[in-house]
Amino acid sequence: MVQGFRVYHLIKHKMEVNQKRGYCQLNIGGKNRTLHFSMNFWAAFEQASGFSISEIDKVFGGGLSLSSMRALVYSGLLAYDQEKGNQVDYTIYSVGDWMEDVNQDQLTLIVETLMQSRILGNDLNAGVRRNVEKSTKNPKQIKP
Repeated sequence: MVQGFRVYHLIKHKMEVNQKRGYCQLNIGGKNRTLHFSMNFWAAFEQASGFSISEIDKVFGGGLSLSSMRALVYSGLLAYDQEKGNQVDYTIYSVGDWMEDVNQDQLTLIVETLMQSRILGNDLNAGVRRNVEKSTKNPKQIKP
């Protein structure tokens, strides 16, 4: 029974930190928390940043501003917690306060996870390039 629980826990943990599925875990706000870059993330990000998904190039085009980074982290945390039914024990302002302790490696992990996720099911992630140099799709499967 214990072994089965351990395997389940390892699979669940691995899924939660799978960058290609849009999951990223970091220690922020005094505990381990997970961000999820999903459709729910984009809806929360639109509300937090004031930009629509069609204006995303304005947010990321010239690099990330402090308010955009705060909105990005807050929206990722909020999406995960609401999807899982977790209590939301923070605001966008408390997330901003926690970010003072986030280091460069953690910021890189967050941005890499966002860029590697298949958020909208396309290779451009709503206009944000993922450094794709050559398509790995079979040309017969690509729809015009």
